[in-house]
Amino acid sequence: MNTFQLTCFLTVAETLSFVKAAKQLSVTQPAITHQIRSLEEELNTQLFRRTTRAVEITQEGLLFLNDARNVLDIITLAKKRFEEPVVDERQFFSIGCHSHNEMHLLPDILRQMTESCPTLHPLFQVVPFQHLYQLLEEGTVDVVTAFREKEQKKETGIYRELALVRMTGVLPTSHPLAEKEVLDRDDLLAQRLILLDPQRCPDSLNAVQHELTTGRTVSDLFMCSSVDVCLTLVKAGFGVAIQPDFPSLRDPALVYIPIEGVEPLSYGAYYKSVTGKPLLKLFLQLCRDNFPVQPGR
Repeated sequence: MNTFQLTCFLTVAETLSFVKAAKQLSVTQPAITHQIRSLEEELNTQLFRRTTRAVEITQEGLLFLNDARNVLDIITLAKKRFEEPVVDERQFFSIGCHSHNEMHLLPDILRQMTESCPTLHPLFQVVPFQHLYQLLEEGTVDVVTAFREKEQKKETGIYRELALVRMTGVLPTSHPLAEKEVLDRDDLLAQRLILLDPQRCPDSLNAVQHELTTGRTVSDLFMCSSVDVCLTLVKAGFGVAIQPDFPSLRDPALVYIPIEGVEPLSYGAYYKSVTGKPLLKLFLQLCRDNFPVQPGR
C-alpha cells in the first residue's frame, strides 16, 4: 500500500468517477483503475461497484475511508515536520459518532473546552456502528457519542448517559396532524413513514422503526441514507419521519410530535477510562453540565 493508491482511492470516493479522478490527479484512467484494483487485492475486498452509468462506494469502502484519510494525514504531517521542524503543541481529542448530524450537538461543549485548553485540536471519526466501537477498543478515538445499544457487549467500555431522547414524528407545519400534542399508532398508520436505512442507524432506533412498521407494505415506507434526506422528503410532503428529537437540532420549518407508547432512547458517551486523560474528563464534565438536551436523570 502506498500514498498514491490512497490518494487515488480518496479522489474516486470524492468524485465517484474514475474519469474525474484521473483528470484531477493528471494521470490516465487506466492508471487510476490499476491503483484501485491493486488496493482491493491487498485489502482482499471490493471498494467500489462500477456499472456503465455510475460508480458507488461499497460498505467496505466506507469503512476504509477514514483509515485512508488518517494514514495520508499522518504521512503529510510527518513530511512537514521534517521540512519545517516546529514544536507541535496541539492536544488532540478524538470523538467518534455515528452521523454528521450528531456533530452539531458539540460546538458549545468544544468551545468551552478551549477555554481550559487553548491548544485543543478536535478530531472526528464518523463511521458505521460496529467499526466505531472497534476504534474505541483500539484507542483510536477517546470517546464515542451514541445511542445506548441494549445488547452492547461490556467490552465496549463505560457508558455515561447524557440524555433521554424521545421519539417523534416529524412533519411540516402545514400538515393536518401538526396541531396534535401526541401521535398514536392510528395516526401513523394513515401516513407513509420516512425512516433511516437499518444499516445506517443504531440497533435501538432500528427496534423502534421495526415496531412501528410491522405489517406495513413496502410502498408505505421510505428508507433514507441520512437524517438530512429524511427531512428533505418530509418537507416535500412524502410522509412522516420517525426521528429522535434533539431540540437544538430541530428544523424551524417542521414540527416534532412525540409518539405515544414509545420509550425514549438513552443517548450518551462510551469511553474506556478517564485515568490519565484530562481532556476526556473535561469533555464528560462539560457534557454532564451543558449537554443541549434535557438530561434523562
